[in-house]
Parts: sequence; structure tokens; C-alpha cells
Amino acid sequence: MQALGLQRVFVLTGPRTCSASEQVINGLRGVGVQVVTVGDTTCGKPVGSLPRDDTCGTTYSVINFESVNARNEGRYFDGFDASCPVAEDYAIAQGAAGDPLVATAAWFADTGQCAPIAAQREGRAFPLGVSRKARSRPGWMSDERSELIPR
Repeated sequence: MQALGLQRVFVLTGPRTCSASEQVINGLRGVGVQVVTVGDTTCGKPVGSLPRDDTCGTTYSVINFESVNARNEGRYFDGFDASCPVAEDYAIAQGAAGDPLVATAAWFADTGQCAPIAAQREGRAFPLGVSRKARSRPGWMSDERSELIPR
């Protein structure tokens, strides 16, 4: 990214963000690029396999490597938490004007902070849901967040 002059990169994430996408995030962090993750916690798969054929028609894909970055950082089995947690709205096409992840990333790019105003500009209440990480906290339904759960 230094060749491109980029010091900050935005990655839209969620529970389906796994493996190769997480390697990109971890790899960029390893060379000093600020990676802003917008969405939800990634799935946590810092391992992979190189399939091997036994020459008898069977291919084995046993986990045989763990991914680390240039600073030898890895072991993100619990995934990467989102820098700006916001739930996806699956009723809106990814990348569309009302996409809450895109709106949040754009707001952060403009202001340097995560703020509910990004979604409010699109005429929506914010956040659109409660992230997986937030739901895992004890007592998360004890406040107004209980109204944010998609039904």
C-alpha cells in the first residue's frame, strides 16, 4: 500500500468475512497500514491447507499452515472486531446508497470517527441492528438496543 501512497484502508466485514479477507486485513496491519474494519466481527480463520492428492483419486485438505503477517502477528481465531461496529441491512443491496456499512465507512473517511450520523443522513435510525460482538456482552438487551434487533 505504500507504493500507492495509502495510509488507511477500509474493509467491510461480517461473520462471513473469513480466511483470505482476514489475511488481507492482517497483512496490511503487518506493514503499518491503518485498517478500518466496518461491520461485524470476522469469522476467525487464520489457518489453511494445501490440498494433496494421494494419486489414488482421493484429495486430502488437512490444515497445514497458520497465517501470520510481517510482524509475526496471527492467531485471530476469534476474528477481528470491527473498528466501527454496524449491522448489515440485508434488505439493501451491498454497495447501494443506503448500505449502512458503506455509509459508515464514508462517514469515517470524511470525519475520522464512527458516528451514527452516517446512517441518519440516509434517513435511517442507527445502528440498524446489534452486532454479534455486542450481543455477546452480558445484559446487552437491558437498554434501548433491544429495539434494534431485526425481527
